[in-house]
Amino acid sequence: MLFTRPALLRGAREDTHVLHLGPQDVVTWNGLLPEVLDRGSFPGGAVEEEVQEKHLGAFRFFAGSTLAIRADPRATRWFEAGADVDGDDLRASEYLSDVFERTGHLEAPANAFADPRAYTHFTAVPAMRAARAQFVSFAVDTLPPESGALRVLDVGCGDGGIVSELLPALLEAGRWDEVASITLLDPSPEMISTAKARLAAEWPGARVEGRLARLEHVASGLSGPFDLAIGSLSLHHMPAEMKGRALAALASSIDHLLLLELDADHDSPEVGSPRLAASIHHSYGWLLAQVLGPGDPDEVARESADQFVAPELVSLLTQPRGTRTEYHMRRDRWLTLLAEAMGPEIRPLGTQTALATPYVDLFALHMGRLG
Repeated sequence: MLFTRPALLRGAREDTHVLHLGPQDVVTWNGLLPEVLDRGSFPGGAVEEEVQEKHLGAFRFFAGSTLAIRADPRATRWFEAGADVDGDDLRASEYLSDVFERTGHLEAPANAFADPRAYTHFTAVPAMRAARAQFVSFAVDTLPPESGALRVLDVGCGDGGIVSELLPALLEAGRWDEVASITLLDPSPEMISTAKARLAAEWPGARVEGRLARLEHVASGLSGPFDLAIGSLSLHHMPAEMKGRALAALASSIDHLLLLELDADHDSPEVGSPRLAASIHHSYGWLLAQVLGPGDPDEVARESADQFVAPELVSLLTQPRGTRTEYHMRRDRWLTLLAEAMGPEIRPLGTQTALATPYVDLFALHMGRLG
């Protein structure tokens, strides 16, 4: 099961659209915050004269979210002014304004995945369908032909949709002859149940196993080996150092690892920092625009925003590093971490932008063994 033909890293981009504040912007925003918190400055006033015009929506989101964390009713005015600047493409300020008006504070549901419909709606929006289609194509292009039966591990399986799309494409392309086993890993009982039923029906000849767990807790004890491990928007729930330990423990059990992740800077910035707020404004503002859709959202879209996106968004805004649930990283940092954790036996075999937007990118990445 060793791949002897080296593959080039393809599609790596340095010009992704994650909003990065320069050091002087960070100093400026931090200096202006007391004007908002203590002296009652409002959007459109002198407090914004030092903010770059291209950063105005992000600064208003920063001010509004900082006030909302304090349950300060002035947050609504800042969120509404931010929404006016952002328009339909970025909806973080608009969404949090609505949440704040409904609840008077920032709070996410305790069980984010109690209803799988929220996750299913997210994966079915056009942008995510396009990204997943590119991910499947990337997998077919970069995985070597193998003989025998495929043993696959899906980390953070959700409803099983990504494996459901990927496996037929791999077999049709001759990457494997058949599917022997599918191991599903997820901390949500509802997701494990949904995914297991779906994939058992689609692959009646394969052994389908569901494990209610997080990778960081079971990586060294998984009953491999696995020809292929998949992580689709799932490994970012661990900080970098925990990712490294979990992937190092997993490395001896797998031959190939395929990831689909959001290219964003949510690991190292601390809670309440301008850098983190600016990145959230762009990345989650775009995600919410996809989930809610144009105009007024229907019930399922609203539930998806409330139950799937809001827990991540609120965690990033309110919880410090080490406690929060989201740690998206830039692609170059992923490559460095994976090489350090899994090398030299497992090394980068390819990367490609799965979806490019004006605000944030999704990327696919392949690590594998070379013989």
